[in-house]
Amino acid sequence: MTARLPKRCEIVIIGAGIQGLLLAFNLAERGKRDILVLDAGYWQGGASGRNGTLVRSGFSSPEWIGLFHHSVEQWKALSSRLRRNVMFTRRGYSVIAESDKSRAMLEVAHENQKALGIKTEMLSSLRLKEILPAIEHQRVSGAIHLSDGGTAPHHAVMKAALDVTRAQGIQVHYQTAVTGIETTDGRVSAVQVGDARVEADLTVIAAGGQSTDLANMAGVDLEAMPFRIEAAATEPLRPLIYPAVALVDRMTYLHQTARGEIVGGSELPGESAKRNLKSTAYVLPRYAKHLLEMFPQLRNIRVLRQWSGYLHPAPDGGPLLGPHPDIRDLWINAGWTYGIAGGPGAADLMSKAIATGEIDSRMAAFSVDRFRRGKPCLEASAVIDNASSAS
Repeated sequence: MTARLPKRCEIVIIGAGIQGLLLAFNLAERGKRDILVLDAGYWQGGASGRNGTLVRSGFSSPEWIGLFHHSVEQWKALSSRLRRNVMFTRRGYSVIAESDKSRAMLEVAHENQKALGIKTEMLSSLRLKEILPAIEHQRVSGAIHLSDGGTAPHHAVMKAALDVTRAQGIQVHYQTAVTGIETTDGRVSAVQVGDARVEADLTVIAAGGQSTDLANMAGVDLEAMPFRIEAAATEPLRPLIYPAVALVDRMTYLHQTARGEIVGGSELPGESAKRNLKSTAYVLPRYAKHLLEMFPQLRNIRVLRQWSGYLHPAPDGGPLLGPHPDIRDLWINAGWTYGIAGGPGAADLMSKAIATGEIDSRMAAFSVDRFRRGKPCLEASAVIDNASSAS
């Protein structure tokens, strides 16, 4: 496999998940096609094949809203640009609060969303019953509905992105692990792949949970670590829950697929530290408890499958985007908790920054060095344990 690698190229992207593939596609659209994409795993073996497929723009902080609203706009046009159906369905996304604190957070979020042009609705009791008739309404203290949100099956966008990227003449290699990153005179100059060496003008790390280890190969650090999550899918049932749903007080998320399955998960503090992809007996009961309390009609359905995967969150739960401050010619697209939702937007903004040198303010807010500068992007509505504790 290494015999087919070029001796040099303009750009090496480490990681061929949704971030790496869409970045390569966007760079090619901007005229940069001398690109090599490398991935240590198999196709869809990482976070891009182990997620809840949920897409939303409506967060609470201006920084998160700006980035993810841009990404939703990119999602809307992605099938047309790729000339393949990525199956993005704008079925809506409802964020549910139960506590007074969470309701107050949603009220602030709603105002911020409106100010930034998001299609957002603070639901009355009547509208909640129209949009989510199956939810236990007496438990809900407040809810926001985002009509442009929805779901995007990862297999569809990954297949489209891989096909089109290769059709653009870009080499994409799976099961091809980077074993070293070479630095020369304060810049990243080459990557090592077994016995092969590939020189590059610029290297991008977009490798999900492995990104911190890869940065360490270049002698630098990232303020993000792998974070383990679990999800499950039930047997199919009649249409019951139309929009995607986030239960912020319960750190639980779910949606019903076109086949009728309920797919989702619930964070369990402490389980995230485990460094393996084995499902456990601990998360599923917590998730089931939350579903049954909020959607009692699900009480007799069976779980068909359960899986785990890794996020790579920074301390504020947001991504790390842009050039690394401590070494030249190394760019980072990592730190994701909402990677499938943010993938198209991040790829568009980063490709522009690489091609033109201009870093958009929506991307600059998530710079790699924001923590040392005391500028974290705190987000109160992110459904993840470490993000909620940071905020």
